[in-house]
Amino acid sequence: MKLSQILSQLLIEYADRPLPLSILLTQVGNSGFGTISGILTMPMLIPLPIPLAGFSALVGSGIILVGCQLALGYEKPYLPQRIARIELSPAASEKLLKNINRLLKPLEKMSRHRFSRFSNSWWGCRITGVCLAWDALLMSLPLPIPLTNLVPAYTILLLAIGLLEFDGLFILIGYGMTIATTMFFASIAGTIWQLADHWWQILILKS
Repeated sequence: MKLSQILSQLLIEYADRPLPLSILLTQVGNSGFGTISGILTMPMLIPLPIPLAGFSALVGSGIILVGCQLALGYEKPYLPQRIARIELSPAASEKLLKNINRLLKPLEKMSRHRFSRFSNSWWGCRITGVCLAWDALLMSLPLPIPLTNLVPAYTILLLAIGLLEFDGLFILIGYGMTIATTMFFASIAGTIWQLADHWWQILILKS
């Protein structure tokens, strides 16, 4: 089942009450790695009314954990209680449901079952897990630059759909986007370092 269908069914069913992530874990079965990664990433792509300090770090830690489990060969994902207890309020569920068609369906229409020998391979799953964890770490960084978390978030979403659809091409594109995302954040780090060094030299000269 496609990620948009899984989300739509659950969000409609829980339209009048909070939807905890633990419910998702019990319903996604063997597609859990792609589903959980995709669902945890969605709030980073859509501004949702979730008044929780450090939410991006909490969500990122969940994807890091799921990615590490995939890389280590786990058959199903496991989330600790603190993350599994996160609930989407009815208002958040409604907003997420309205944006599913805009965000997910264009990607899902392009994806299909291909290169499955690669996407289902032992080493393919390990590399995908490492990429998910790394992209989630970059997404969680508290950088003082607007929208920087969107780049790794879209990369995670692409990898998640690739896992769900057994689409090796999407996963390969996700690998390329992971490399590009790493270079993007490396350039940001270099710029911040140069600015910090510049201001340090100014402070030394003044003293």
